[in-house]
Amino acid sequence: MTQAQKRGIVNLRSKYACDLETIKDIGSLFPTPGPLALEIGFGNSDNLISSAAARPNTNYIGCEVHPPGVAQALIAIEDCGLTNVKIFYRDVHDLVMGLGDLSLDSVDIFFPDPWPKKKHIKRRLVQSKFLEILALKLKRNGIFRFSTDNLAYALDVLELTRHNKCWRNLAGERLWSPRPTQRVITRFEEKARKAQSEIFEISMCCLI
Repeated sequence: MTQAQKRGIVNLRSKYACDLETIKDIGSLFPTPGPLALEIGFGNSDNLISSAAARPNTNYIGCEVHPPGVAQALIAIEDCGLTNVKIFYRDVHDLVMGLGDLSLDSVDIFFPDPWPKKKHIKRRLVQSKFLEILALKLKRNGIFRFSTDNLAYALDVLELTRHNKCWRNLAGERLWSPRPTQRVITRFEEKARKAQSEIFEISMCCLI
């Protein structure tokens, strides 16, 4: 990390990061009530910050474990004067288990590590159990969006949701959804584009 990023975490973490172990009401994190969106693995935070700035009436929680990305997000929140974003600087499983049921309006996972080797597949974030937990945390008709340029991972996610009555694929028989128009092109998506890799977009509606 750069010295500026280190200072960002030291000086801004207490102001803009959240620890669910000390919070009884997730709504108390934000000055204004509104829909609650979660972005998991926000990377350098470009999409998270852009979304929060464009939709001030929606509250955002960004989850990331890599310090440079967390620092960049904290600094951006401060520089932009955003009051509708909080950062969770720990493993996402701790976050989703700490959230109350029916608390989220949307969950976004864009370009997670695909762990392409067969022996590493169990390390992938989106697994059957994780989807079951997300379904509990999302409100009815809440949206789960997933993007990857790894076809095997995308097909696995489709298969997991196809056999789970909690989810409905918004693309129907087409399987793949259009790219979310509001999403910023992150460095991971740009890398996939430069490699001319196909990007697979999945949008699911929570039915419970």
